[in-house]
Amino acid sequence: MGLNEAQYRAVYHRGGPLLVLAGAGSGKTRVITERVAALVERGVAHDRITAVTFTNKAADEMRQRLRARLGATAGRLRIQTFHALGLAIVRQHAGLVGRRAGLSVFGRSEQRTAVRSVLQEMGLPDDRTQLDRVLPRLSQLKGGIAPRADPALVDLRRRYDALLIRMNAVDFDDLILLPLQLLQQHDEVAELWRMRASHLLVDEYQDSSRLQYELVRALAPGEADLTVVGDDDQAIYGWRGAEVRNLFQLERDYPTLTVVRLEENYRSTAAILHAANSLIAHNRERLGKKLRNTLGRGRPPRVWECDTSEDEAERIAADIARRHTIDRVAWERFCILYRAAHQSRAIEAALRGRAIPYRVSGGRSFFDHAEIRDLLAWMRLIANPDDDLAFLHAATHPRRGIGATSLSRLGDLAHRLDTSLLKAARDGLLEGRVSDALRGFALLIGDLEHRFRRGDAGEAFDLLLKESDLIGAIREATDDEEAWRRKEGNIAQLRDWWIEHAERKGNLVSFMQRMMLFGDRDEAEEGAVRLMTVHAAKGLEFDHVYIAGMEEGSFPHKNAVAEGRIEEERRLLYVAITRARHRLTLSWAAHRSTSRRGEARRPSRFLQEIDHEALCFVDRDPDSEEAVAEAEAHMAEIRRRLGLA
Repeated sequence: MGLNEAQYRAVYHRGGPLLVLAGAGSGKTRVITERVAALVERGVAHDRITAVTFTNKAADEMRQRLRARLGATAGRLRIQTFHALGLAIVRQHAGLVGRRAGLSVFGRSEQRTAVRSVLQEMGLPDDRTQLDRVLPRLSQLKGGIAPRADPALVDLRRRYDALLIRMNAVDFDDLILLPLQLLQQHDEVAELWRMRASHLLVDEYQDSSRLQYELVRALAPGEADLTVVGDDDQAIYGWRGAEVRNLFQLERDYPTLTVVRLEENYRSTAAILHAANSLIAHNRERLGKKLRNTLGRGRPPRVWECDTSEDEAERIAADIARRHTIDRVAWERFCILYRAAHQSRAIEAALRGRAIPYRVSGGRSFFDHAEIRDLLAWMRLIANPDDDLAFLHAATHPRRGIGATSLSRLGDLAHRLDTSLLKAARDGLLEGRVSDALRGFALLIGDLEHRFRRGDAGEAFDLLLKESDLIGAIREATDDEEAWRRKEGNIAQLRDWWIEHAERKGNLVSFMQRMMLFGDRDEAEEGAVRLMTVHAAKGLEFDHVYIAGMEEGSFPHKNAVAEGRIEEERRLLYVAITRARHRLTLSWAAHRSTSRRGEARRPSRFLQEIDHEALCFVDRDPDSEEAVAEAEAHMAEIRRRLGLA
């Protein structure tokens, strides 16, 4: 199928900045892919094009589409997440920000450990509650959005940044902040990266933070060839620093901006779009667009009133089972959405009761498994000998006679000598047997570093498993044979990834940096109903979507109501509605189970805002008009299949 008129204008736009306002299901991924391809076909050098996405999954999809479109040359294009682009800039100019080659990227777990050590150093509480309070505020301070930071937080940030420099590490906030500083403070850096981003394309711009917006401006100032793709109606991440205002500010910062609206929807039926459009029209802060249907009218979205949350869950499960059995709809084409994760409990129980396979998205990450954390700690230390957090983890996993007291003494010594834990251990300056154990561990790391740098990739990985005794320790701690096979499979997967990376001429440093940026990939699963929060559903689509918990206090969430964030909650429901291709059901319960009591609830205000002519209201009576009609249709289908019609 060819491009429609608006898509064509976006793909072949020439001259100056461009904003593509892309509604849900309007083909934005195709547009941004075709625009990159058009630039290449026009003769633009591959190394002058940079495309930025927000997730690894989106970057992968764009690479695959461009590979199909352009062939092998697509591999020379720079298609990255914001954080991967930031890491590339920091790696090339590490010395200008106090880092060296082989720097580590600290994820959430490493950041918590580092901040805890700083809190201990400051004599402040370091329990989980304190960390949960401090970490978001620290991130806001680094991002420049903390309101009047108190002196203690400023001091913590100073000490924490110094600790990162000492460990030759950066966190995810640094991957935006440090590149921005490099571009703003060093003309030669700005000139180099502006050349590499002569044609800069940014997807999902409504999800950008203030610093990410400034980074884009630093890369593509003034009349640069900047293409921004976004949808103000799908801005749902304000709670984590995203600013929908970034879209509105584009016209101010780029006076020659061209705006193209993609309003033709290729995903949902007209009935579903009618509901979505009538809802989002209540938002005042909008750039303005209205989705138009290309697929036909379809059936109106249903609204179910249920007695309790358990009744709601049972009704959803029964409907899914019926459609799977009668209509032959595959399990993976169903999705159940909810505002908060705790709402899945009753739904999971109902699905299990009917033996319906399901998967809760956003569950345990591959990188959260203990065996993977242990292996990555060893590999991080081999790649970066200054990474003290990796040292502390690797030296004690598995246990090798190095206890907390010994590590504390080693830490004091390293602090006095202003050196890393690994170097202090290697120099053998402590007394007694513990010095021998630490020195032996440090020498082992040195030997492994040589093998990873010079030897065969697979042999180096296998030597790490053998010399560290990680396999033996994991096997001994795992009683269940099935659990052991899963752990063994996880280790084999990591080994395969490392070998694949090495075969592409990558080294251990770049592999570890890639692993730390790798965690947002979605683990697709065939043959299972998907359960997820609306935030997790962004960018996905399903034939049949159920939105549960449509009550005041749940959707919109009571905290959002108290904080005046109703427009973002409305956008969140708009995103949920536009995930549906063919059939949409919204449900609410008159009594919602909370703890041990059933709490009386009122239907969400959003159900009142949607044009009622767009909806089919179904009450709690199983003999309602719609239920009877569906039952008759199902019986007719059964008779047809049996040859009785």
